[in-house]
Amino acid sequence: MRASVRKSLTGYSFVLPWLIALGLFIGFPFLGGFYFSFCDFPPLKTPMFIGLDNYAQLLHDPVFHRSLGVTLIYGAAAIPLGVLLALTLALLLNTRIRGQALYRVIFFLPHLVPTVVTALLWLWIFNPDYGLLNLFLGKLMHGVDVWTGLFFDLEAAARGRILPVRWSAMLAAGPVAALLAFGPWLRSELTKRAGLFRLVRFAAALSCTLAVLPVLYVVMVRFMPGDMRKLHSPGWLSDASPFPAAVPFAPSWALWGIVVMSMWGVGQMAVIYLAKLQDVPIQLYEAADIDGATWIQKTRHITLPLISPVILFNVVMAIIGTFQVFTEPYIMTRGGPEDKTRFVALFIYDQAFQYQNVGYAAAVAWVLFLVIVGLTLLAFRLSRRHVYYAGR
Repeated sequence: MRASVRKSLTGYSFVLPWLIALGLFIGFPFLGGFYFSFCDFPPLKTPMFIGLDNYAQLLHDPVFHRSLGVTLIYGAAAIPLGVLLALTLALLLNTRIRGQALYRVIFFLPHLVPTVVTALLWLWIFNPDYGLLNLFLGKLMHGVDVWTGLFFDLEAAARGRILPVRWSAMLAAGPVAALLAFGPWLRSELTKRAGLFRLVRFAAALSCTLAVLPVLYVVMVRFMPGDMRKLHSPGWLSDASPFPAAVPFAPSWALWGIVVMSMWGVGQMAVIYLAKLQDVPIQLYEAADIDGATWIQKTRHITLPLISPVILFNVVMAIIGTFQVFTEPYIMTRGGPEDKTRFVALFIYDQAFQYQNVGYAAAVAWVLFLVIVGLTLLAFRLSRRHVYYAGR
């Protein structure tokens, strides 16, 4: 036997157990599900071929349409927020600070917690009576009400009187105008004391931000009074009304609860970003510093282009994960209220195990597979001009 053939057989013998497991536990169910999607198949009975009837039923099933819409709305909210939060965490964890390794472990730990435990934990956090989140929001809203109530008539703002908003705009413009007027003088006086100048600049920026917060709050009270009243004591997982109510196809309060919970597990995505950030050549940042580039310019023109393949990878994995969300809504809401958290995966489970209709569930699963493939290909197509591969 030739040496090359012997070497190939040795390699295939090592991967043969994996290939057998792949065929038995993934390939066979995959093809079996495709066949069953054309059958009427009650469990423990012989499947009966019915052609395209299951797929025709999908076109007129309002529950399936709602579940697909819920999944798409969840993805539209959770994917951008998760990618942005994970990227922000990775950029912060990539800085040289004391306790850097500890922070990395802390942010990654939630990903190691079992999904069932996570769902039960967030059930307690979302509790409308004694949940930690509502307790925090209640204190925050009370403090904001007291603060803004010192200057504004919130009830008048909710009735449509615009005068309090003008007052708030004038109060917010004061620190901004002072900063613009005295900024050059402060800079010239504190140039030799860079640390003190940074402190003053931070204090000025913080004061402007705090001045804008009451303006934002009063504007929200003016244009979204119902939403602001609910925000004082939200019943997260039992409220089917959309938030914000004025935005078409906005997620319900219950769906926002699952979106917020999903942000708790972005540590894995952040670690992937962090690994790629370690590969960015330091020479590029040094050259940018010589040219006087700011950190925003360096992030935009160096960091993001060089880690763009990893961003695409995380987006694709997030798309796939969005259509596989099952455990969280099953434990926390069971698809309610009013089917506002009935994801497609939960719909498939109900059809197969609650209503004993395996053939119809297989048809839904295959449609879901085609949707995932289509969205993945769309992501690759739209990112073709924005993803940079070194050497290509």
